[in-house]
Amino acid sequence: MKRIFEPSQTATSFLIVAILLILCVASISAGEEPPVGKSIEEFINPDGSFDLEAARLSGYQGSLEMEGFDSRIDPETGEPLFIPSGMDATRDHPDDIYWDNSISPSVAGIGGTVYAATVYNSQLVVGGSFQVAEDSIAYYIASWDGSSWSPLGSGMSSEVRALTVYDGKLIAGGYFSTAGGVAAYRIASWDGSSWSLLGSGMNSRVEALTVYDGKLIAGGDFSTAGGVAANSIASWDGSSWSPLGSGMNSEVRALTVYDGKLIARGYFS
Repeated sequence: MKRIFEPSQTATSFLIVAILLILCVASISAGEEPPVGKSIEEFINPDGSFDLEAARLSGYQGSLEMEGFDSRIDPETGEPLFIPSGMDATRDHPDDIYWDNSISPSVAGIGGTVYAATVYNSQLVVGGSFQVAEDSIAYYIASWDGSSWSPLGSGMSSEVRALTVYDGKLIAGGYFSTAGGVAAYRIASWDGSSWSLLGSGMNSRVEALTVYDGKLIAGGDFSTAGGVAANSIASWDGSSWSPLGSGMNSEVRALTVYDGKLIARGYFS
């Protein structure tokens, strides 16, 4: 038998540091600001599985607070689990759950670190440093439909660090320079069948994404967006990139919306 996970490594292997849920539902009227700042606990079942149906029906849009929870993969089903920190992350398992019997059952799931997740087209989409999802090659991004993992086209050329939904499309940001085989410098959009670039992208990595005031907001350590000077933060209006004031003097690592304002966290002073 081949050992694939150490118990002490599991939490860091599948830690999701940012989850953004942007759900397009008819019940949300144009321009209405949904509530923000919910805990992921509101969208998980008692066994720790993510409840896609509850998330969709809630109409919630925004980031989810992961504090107090670890993200793991159920070794029997390959399903993502969100478990209170310090508790075991698998259901009704024997003591040797971290061992893989290559005959039966084999461990399905994500073969690397997950950094971001969101809900798009009623599926949970995750991005990170992995290149395998279940039995499929999935370069740095994959979707979970409630029973199995699938790649999104041919994926990216490098890590995905942030995900959100904007204008009905899935938006991915990270370290990559191509998405689906086309040039997409650190940011790209997925329409359900193919990847597209957003302008000329950024000159360095994107670490955070959110939607504010009808625009897509990207944060990272870049100094240009779409060829325009933009210090670590920029907005996309659907056709072009713009800076947000004079920006920051160092990297932006997280973005959300609170009390009608855009909130940024990072290394800047």
